[in-house]
Amino acid sequence: MSTASNIAQTRLEDLINAIGSRQVSPGAGAAGAVTLALAAACTAKAVADRDAEAFAAFIKEHTSRAITQVIREGDRNGRLIAVLSEVIEQVAPHIESNMSGDLLAARALTQAAHKIQAANSSEARDEKALLHAKS
Repeated sequence: MSTASNIAQTRLEDLINAIGSRQVSPGAGAAGAVTLALAAACTAKAVADRDAEAFAAFIKEHTSRAITQVIREGDRNGRLIAVLSEVIEQVAPHIESNMSGDLLAARALTQAAHKIQAANSSEARDEKALLHAKS
């Protein structure tokens, strides 16, 4: 591996070999960053799957119990977004100036996620109120 800038395009086997070699190459920092990215991807999938399952159940059943589960998942997602925002702010002072664009993108994406989640939660709570009014 010639530079750290091509880690994302490196085959996993090559990255593992480079990290494990005695040559000058990305090391523990790269391993930690890749591991963090993998953990974030797995977490995002799990969160998205739970939310999608709750919404699919509501569409199928259209019951108060199902919309309550949608609201619970939305609230949980909202808490996860808040935690991510806190982590970004804790990391921010340690970011090199050449990575400020990445930090800006992380903040903007987190803010967008918060706005989407807030709108979805509001809609779900309105739907729950309508279901209660009908019963």
